[in-house]
Amino acid sequence: MIERVAVDALLLRTQLPELSLREGSSVVARVAARAEAHGVLVLAGVPLTAQLPPEVQAGQTLHLRVEEVTPERVTLRLDPQAAGVAPPPPAEPRPPRVAVGEPPRRGGDGDPESATVTLAFDSEILGRLDLRVDLASGTVTAGITAPPGMALELAQEAAGRLQAALAEKTNRAAQVRVAARRDPFDAYA
Repeated sequence: MIERVAVDALLLRTQLPELSLREGSSVVARVAARAEAHGVLVLAGVPLTAQLPPEVQAGQTLHLRVEEVTPERVTLRLDPQAAGVAPPPPAEPRPPRVAVGEPPRRGGDGDPESATVTLAFDSEILGRLDLRVDLASGTVTAGITAPPGMALELAQEAAGRLQAALAEKTNRAAQVRVAARRDPFDAYA
């Protein structure tokens, strides 16, 4: 049974600069989401991408002991002594929402085959992701903007799969661009 959890050290220092993890220290994290070999841990209220053992499930609270800290990675080990006293899992996060940002448009630039749609995907864990899909003669282009951090990294990791799926489903040359969303700065706040 693999009992190690690995977190990117640079991401951890960027997201939680005030958190100092030393070998032997203990932390508690909640598994917010789960994929094949990785998932999203919430540590001190901040979601972080982590490599997780297969037996760890979404919604589970993990008691972890810091095993190794390197410039690239922080390796944590499941603490078997604290595992039996875990509190009940937290309430499920609200389900993600999808909203149409801009109604679909057809036939722009005099091209009857062209169409555009803009969607906003909003979840508690990832924040808001914006997606714009443009169809033109022989091509399909998707643009994704995501908040910097974990959501942007996950979008960049999935861009190749999205491009292949768009090409297969539309029988058109596909292109996917992922960019960090720049939220406006309110100087009066």
